[in-house]
Amino acid sequence: MIRTQHNRRLRRFLPLVAPVTPTFLALSLLPTEATVPLITLLTAGLGVAAYRLQNYLLTVLSGAFLFRLAFIVLDSVVGFLPTVPISSGHNQRAMELATAWSNGQFATLGLDFTAMRVLMAHLLAPFYVVIGQSSVAGRVGIAFFSLFVGYLTFRIARHVTDRRTSVLAAAAVLFWPTIVYRSVVIQREVIHTVLLLAVLWAAVQWLDSITLPTATVVFLATAMMFSLRRENLLLIAAIVGFVSLVKTRDKPYYLAGLSLLTLPFLAFFVLNFETFTGHGTTLSPAALESFAYGRAHGDAVYLLGLHYETWLDVILYAPMKALYFLYTPFPWHIQSITELFVGMSALALFVATLFVRRGIVFLQDRPYYLGLLLSYFLTGVVTYSIIEMNYGAAVRRRIQFIPILLLLAVIGLSNVELDVRWKQR
Repeated sequence: MIRTQHNRRLRRFLPLVAPVTPTFLALSLLPTEATVPLITLLTAGLGVAAYRLQNYLLTVLSGAFLFRLAFIVLDSVVGFLPTVPISSGHNQRAMELATAWSNGQFATLGLDFTAMRVLMAHLLAPFYVVIGQSSVAGRVGIAFFSLFVGYLTFRIARHVTDRRTSVLAAAAVLFWPTIVYRSVVIQREVIHTVLLLAVLWAAVQWLDSITLPTATVVFLATAMMFSLRRENLLLIAAIVGFVSLVKTRDKPYYLAGLSLLTLPFLAFFVLNFETFTGHGTTLSPAALESFAYGRAHGDAVYLLGLHYETWLDVILYAPMKALYFLYTPFPWHIQSITELFVGMSALALFVATLFVRRGIVFLQDRPYYLGLLLSYFLTGVVTYSIIEMNYGAAVRRRIQFIPILLLLAVIGLSNVELDVRWKQR
């Protein structure tokens, strides 16, 4: 049955190979000044066609990509977004790799680069080949990858709610201000979010049945995450661990075996905390404090007076630090237009959080799906809250969890009934 569905999907998309392949070849021959407008025109045409065919998901994806393209073009002309050093580094390495590919050299980058930089270069280089040797190409690449954040949100939502609500959730995620901002700069956050949502999507499938394609997705995403941000492996472990508990809930022998199998990996993480974070030796309050204060630099730091002397301190400070992680910068932190923009987004996120409880209540008849979503969201928010003390970094890190928060909020809003009564004169 599953194989038949995959074959049908394959036959549906095979006819696209004929027009798409020459289109990309033609784009690679055009200069950047012509390629980007042509991509914009093709995207607009796709969006109009999707709307007329009542494919609203594709319409939303096309609109989101158009919005990002307009943002990128405007910034390339006006230059109102700051360029951080890591963006310039990713841009330079991807350009070098694209140039090597164009010259028929398909070897990887030099060994002086870290695995993270090599992986980012390989992800972005195809866009430099097609669009040209310009930072715009890398930004278009990140914008393209960001569409998968919305698409995966939709796919996850379809397991717990109807199609209309799922499309609305995808739209809310794709047009969320901080996600849009991270989608038009050459940084890693969007890639991290896509990988984590891919694992979560596969895990949602596993609640029904474990298949080779979904297992492959989790394996590849885990391998890539190991190169990009090792601390996120804890989130993947939480997702896989929850599914394992659900699968073995009625099989005590399997549960015991799973526990024995998990213990060595857990012990390795606890005893080799420095390998994953670069701080401390073993997992301890002192190591967590070192990790947190190692990230507390610049003018965007908060809660500098808090120290982890015991595990009780870690537990007691966690709720307050979670508030800072999710909703900073607060009004008294705002000192620039960019911070005002981010602060308004944080305020909107707080408003969205007010509807999360309604979404949770709505999903109580799907306890395993709800538990999986919450295990990912709560593990991520609590973990990053403990180690984060910089609201600039908090804004970047929390986009990994905003899709699930917005999904629950949209589900909560979807069953709100408004009783409007007009005055009778």
